[in-house]
Amino acid sequence: MATVLIIGSGGREHALAWGMAQSSAVEKVYVSPGNAGTAHEQKCENVAVNGAYETVAFCQNNHIDLVVIGPEAPLVEGLSDALREASIVVFGASKLAAQLEGSKAFATQFMQKHDITIPESVIVTSAEGADAAMKIFGGPENSVLKANGLAGGKGVFLPDTAAEAADAIQKITSGAMDGDGSRFVVQARNHGPEVSVFVLSDGTNYKVIPLASQDHKRLLAGDKGPNTGGMGVYAPLPDWMLSAAQWEKIEVIAEKTITAMAAENTPYQGVLYMGLMLAEELAGDPLVIEYNVRFGDPETEVIIPLLHGNGVDIYDMLYATAAGTLADFAMPKEIHGAALTICLAAEGYPDSPIPGKVVEGLANEYRDVTVFHGSTKLDESGQVVTSGGRVLYVTGLGVNLAAASQAANAAIGESAIHFPAMQYRPDIAWRARNR
Repeated sequence: MATVLIIGSGGREHALAWGMAQSSAVEKVYVSPGNAGTAHEQKCENVAVNGAYETVAFCQNNHIDLVVIGPEAPLVEGLSDALREASIVVFGASKLAAQLEGSKAFATQFMQKHDITIPESVIVTSAEGADAAMKIFGGPENSVLKANGLAGGKGVFLPDTAAEAADAIQKITSGAMDGDGSRFVVQARNHGPEVSVFVLSDGTNYKVIPLASQDHKRLLAGDKGPNTGGMGVYAPLPDWMLSAAQWEKIEVIAEKTITAMAAENTPYQGVLYMGLMLAEELAGDPLVIEYNVRFGDPETEVIIPLLHGNGVDIYDMLYATAAGTLADFAMPKEIHGAALTICLAAEGYPDSPIPGKVVEGLANEYRDVTVFHGSTKLDESGQVVTSGGRVLYVTGLGVNLAAASQAANAAIGESAIHFPAMQYRPDIAWRARNR
């Protein structure tokens, strides 16, 4: 029986812990630091492990068979390298490979070098360079500005005016984002639906998870309001949005990426998140908007339940990836059913979320629903309270998208799961369902 350590505290990590707990091969799942959801999950226990030294020691003392690193920051900082040096099996990209997410400039140069389709892009080092690049692309309203580093998900700007562009450039070059602002990327703005696809790679072999999902970044229904980390997601995408021909081109992008990383002596081991746009400017062909070097959040909250529902042992899948035996893992050729996740966000999110609100309705039974915690904790009396912006992820499952949506929405409200002044979108998957 296996013992697992998951690093992280959000909805992604709760979904991974839940998936691990479903495996008959897993006896114990530690989550560091975890949240109120992982504290109550079967087989799971929250622990506090900080830094590479403590993590290695914890793994050795507790006979950890597999470490799964959830967030991007520990990967960019090199936690997986420290674990591998200690002969600990770890699911997560190396520090060098994690540059695909940690540095937009690195990722841009990598894709340009290896003929991977991206928006027309220029790496600049000054406001003057950015202005010149935006002129090439037809002005700020036709451009995208990207800070070089992680920037906590807040480093991408789509200005509509010269004033907005100047403000974005000032934020980037001042070092207010991530890094010193000495390099950043200006891209031509393309248009079309954005989709998320995940690729597993053990450094040599790779497998594309045969499931594309679509996140909803805007806070309010109808894609209104400010951008967020993601207010909901669904999978799979309808055939009219993502055709078999488009999917084949996505698989080519995955192959090029993993093969090129190995050729650059930075073999990719872990999960690669490909953020793609089906660009109108390319007649619907996919181009890469971004790489992430970990599972997405909230995409994980639909991917893991769907894989499990289609017979995938989540522990076996991640262990094979980490141990270099992915070629022996049988990935389903297609996924049946649908999943839809609705994020319940705190009052004041995304700017200044208000914590400490008691969450009601979690003890109720909801048909075809799994609830993953994002920003929650247990207060002194043991009640679940909000502790950040994206509080809960309510995932509905069904034979089709309509059934999954109905299940998720039925579990939210004054007679179901709720907390004071919560924000959520009841229209997740509106594009797919309204056609």
